[in-house]
Amino acid sequence: MKFISRVLLVLFVLVGVLVAVSNRQPVQLGLWPLPQVVVTPLYLVIVAMLLLGILAGLGLGWWAGRHQRRRARDHRGEAARLDRENARLRETIASHAPPPVNATVVSPAARDLRSIERQSALVAPELLPPTARSPSA
Repeated sequence: MKFISRVLLVLFVLVGVLVAVSNRQPVQLGLWPLPQVVVTPLYLVIVAMLLLGILAGLGLGWWAGRHQRRRARDHRGEAARLDRENARLRETIASHAPPPVNATVVSPAARDLRSIERQSALVAPELLPPTARSPSA
């Protein structure tokens, strides 16, 4: 890509030099509401008109993109608000998180499993695993 842009730059400079060399005759430039007439080489008029066209195109492109820029600004504000809310919710979750469980403390899952086994033993003793059944049963 860099190679292509450099080749195009050299090509445009070469064309510009050819235009300047072949159009050196003086021309009179008069703008209607102004009484002065300016005498200048033709290649300066050509280059000035090209630059004026480029600037006009850039200005129109900038003007046409104003809606997208406004929408991007709005979305950027919304994204920042959502990031702040996300950070606040993470802090809330972190502050309400249970303390770390020690190795000696029985985990809630094992405790719940034992309580479910005891409750099922009350309802249907035949569903208990053989190791949990009492010898009299």
